[in-house]
Amino acid sequence: MDKILVNIDFKHDPSAQLEKAVYLAKQNNSFIELFNCCYNRAIVQGYLFDKQEEKHAEHAYVKQVEAKLEALCAPIEEQGIRVGFDVSWNRHNSEGVVRKVLRFEPDILIHAVQPHSRLGHYLFAPVDWQIARKCPVPVLFVKNNQWAEHTRMVACIDPLHEGDQSAELDTAIIEQSLALAPSYFTELRFLHSFNTLPHEAIFDEHMVTDYEALQERVEKHHIQACNSLLQPHGFDVSHEQVAILHGEAERVITAYVSDHKIDVITLGAVARSVLDRLLVGSTIEYLVDHVDCDVLVVKPPSFVCPITES
Repeated sequence: MDKILVNIDFKHDPSAQLEKAVYLAKQNNSFIELFNCCYNRAIVQGYLFDKQEEKHAEHAYVKQVEAKLEALCAPIEEQGIRVGFDVSWNRHNSEGVVRKVLRFEPDILIHAVQPHSRLGHYLFAPVDWQIARKCPVPVLFVKNNQWAEHTRMVACIDPLHEGDQSAELDTAIIEQSLALAPSYFTELRFLHSFNTLPHEAIFDEHMVTDYEALQERVEKHHIQACNSLLQPHGFDVSHEQVAILHGEAERVITAYVSDHKIDVITLGAVARSVLDRLLVGSTIEYLVDHVDCDVLVVKPPSFVCPITES
């Protein structure tokens, strides 16, 4: 990992982001860049008929933000870490962040999610969701928690999910996790969850009598699929780091994170329409809200960023 981009929002305390960026940078002598996408509507509206003065006020505002970022850089530099900063004036925050990613080409973007009204819970804001959908590099969504000294990551795979290029996405999840684990995480695990047809939903009498055999066939199919995915990387379901569990993905992952004291979960981002998101919901959003750890979102290699640099 050569370059780490940290998206700073001065409305909130950036301590957790900076702490985790520093931890990652120390392991591989990475360069950290602090970034803020700023915009002040009052400046635009206040100088509506004087573009020259508007530009002057915009420049002054950006200089103030740069001074704040420079102040955050100082204690990082004192630890012997290479660090810089950049500011962009953009009305659309998520678009500005993604454009910065396209220019800077970091290995990872660190972005904070904030707690909402429910005590101890977090929620994706519209900006978070847009960054998750559009950012072409892995995004680490961090919370205000600390990583343990014995850091644990779990990669969540689903080789049988429908509607996307599953093999490509799951391979990206595995490869990204394996790339991070040796240098940055003490322990790496793999998790797959699956649901079978509930007994009460079966109306065919022949299937009812053979329900247990049906369950076994389904489980065997999932095991075979996971082995096909993991074996090229040196793992299979017999490894103690690999778990295949029965149940809804959101609830299984949430319980697994709690039981095994996970610091980061790795998930794949699947492109869905706004309508799909409203009807089905997002696993990523659910997990960000419910798990007590950070979430790393990975895209498949074929992902095409919908935003251009210019």
